[in-house]
Amino acid sequence: MVLHQQPLKEKIAHAIFRLSTQQSKLEHTSARLRQRDQELFQRCIGAQVSKDSAHAKICANECAEIRKIAKIVLASQLSLERAVLRLQTVEEFGDVLVQIAPVIDVVKETKSQIAGVVPEVGNELEEVNSMLSDMSLETGESEDTSFETIVNNDEARKVLDESSAIAEEKIKEQFPKIPEMDQIPNKLILVPDGAEEIPLEEAIFSYVRDHSCEFSLSDCASSLGVSDDDVRKTMVRLRDEGKIRLD
Repeated sequence: MVLHQQPLKEKIAHAIFRLSTQQSKLEHTSARLRQRDQELFQRCIGAQVSKDSAHAKICANECAEIRKIAKIVLASQLSLERAVLRLQTVEEFGDVLVQIAPVIDVVKETKSQIAGVVPEVGNELEEVNSMLSDMSLETGESEDTSFETIVNNDEARKVLDESSAIAEEKIKEQFPKIPEMDQIPNKLILVPDGAEEIPLEEAIFSYVRDHSCEFSLSDCASSLGVSDDDVRKTMVRLRDEGKIRLD
């Protein structure tokens, strides 16, 4: 019986499909991590407003752990995207560009990073890497000199470092910074006529709106019965929320 080997181009296409599938899984995991972080973030803010520092700290610490995991997942997702792009180039220009060793190194390192976070993806990447190694043997890359191997490893490390740096920036954009307890002066105060208690932020916003032409920080603090520092911090928060403009 004669065994027919699967054409190299088909194997590359299959590898691209499997890597893209894992990339999609990581994207879904990233979305779930963001959702979980948002839930804990709101609980943390609620605990801070209630001056419950113990629960605020617990939620803040959990958010920090989630963000560490989210960075690993996002960096792995970006690395796989680079690997897929390289394989697509190899697939299209296979006659003149058959080197896939850098892809093997990227997938191998990505597997090491993600295995402890999403084991299912780690196992799949292990199998894909084995398939890529077999393809490397078929193309004769196993005969590369040690110098060329070092170059490939350097290229793979560069891809991983760039992915990690991009992930770091995206995490800062996607996950809001948790403020410290003393940065949230949202306590309730009595309005000047003593009729009811309202949040400090609401009271200061109303005061700024009514005294926009002749606003004085000390007069505002005195009128509301709070410290100048409380007024200053609240106004900065109102500015960051886009509710007022500080000239």
